[in-house]
Amino acid sequence: MKHDSNLILGYLFVVGTAFFTAFSYIFGKMVSDDLYPETVTFYWFLGAFLVAIINGIILSIFSNNFKFVLSNLKDYKKVTIISSLITIVSVAFWVIALRTVGPPVTSFLMKFQVVFSVLLGFLFLNEKLNRLEILGITITFVGAFVITYDSSNFELKGSLYAILAAFGYSSLFMIVKKMGRQLNMMMVAVLRSLGVSILVGLYLICFNKFQLPTPTDFIYMLIGGTCGAYIGKAFQFQAIKLVDISRTTAITPLEAVFVLILTYIFFDSVPSTIKLIGGSLILLGVLSLIIFSRKKNN
Repeated sequence: MKHDSNLILGYLFVVGTAFFTAFSYIFGKMVSDDLYPETVTFYWFLGAFLVAIINGIILSIFSNNFKFVLSNLKDYKKVTIISSLITIVSVAFWVIALRTVGPPVTSFLMKFQVVFSVLLGFLFLNEKLNRLEILGITITFVGAFVITYDSSNFELKGSLYAILAAFGYSSLFMIVKKMGRQLNMMMVAVLRSLGVSILVGLYLICFNKFQLPTPTDFIYMLIGGTCGAYIGKAFQFQAIKLVDISRTTAITPLEAVFVLILTYIFFDSVPSTIKLIGGSLILLGVLSLIIFSRKKNN
């Protein structure tokens, strides 16, 4: 019964991940192209860290998170360094892809995380899927293709960057899953944002690439970073503690549905019939995966 509750809670965290990550796509697209990808990465994670610190100060009044970090300092340090380095490379690839092929194609190609996560979970975490779960994942993947693919914006080099970003994030989740079993995942997300901000900030200063964004761009990056780098990733890190990474990542194509909705709200872009069909397939695939996973564990 407890395992079943953890499974449901894990999937709820993944849905939250998809929702907040969708916001990061929207606000990432709003940021000026005049800023270097490294600059966007710096302010993206700096904003996430600043918001996380404010949130952490409030929460620390009611919890013992700080004492918990001190008691596991070595583990947090190791996870922070590795996750920060992987994140820097992955986000840089993601920003380049976003500017080259746009949010829809980038969003779809990032779904290769599903494929990479299944492979990494099988190779390094001994995770296995049954045939019905594979069917659910396949339906979700097809839905993601239908809802996001845009041949007019497809460009090989930009698409390759998106696929490399997907592999980077899949590797990140696998490493966090293996190394962070006993860690507070909200704190891991906070320290990851700090690590990325410091490393990228040093790079910008050393190579004379430091840029000051306009107030509008800073607000966009603050919101986007908070939604994607902090809340979205904290939810996903928590989810992979409760559910296999192959299953949690398989549900993330839900973000394409949220991107579709948010694109309509922010850019007044009415979804076509084919995109609505794609969104329906994603929802069908996600529901199938959850149902088949619960049956397997009952």
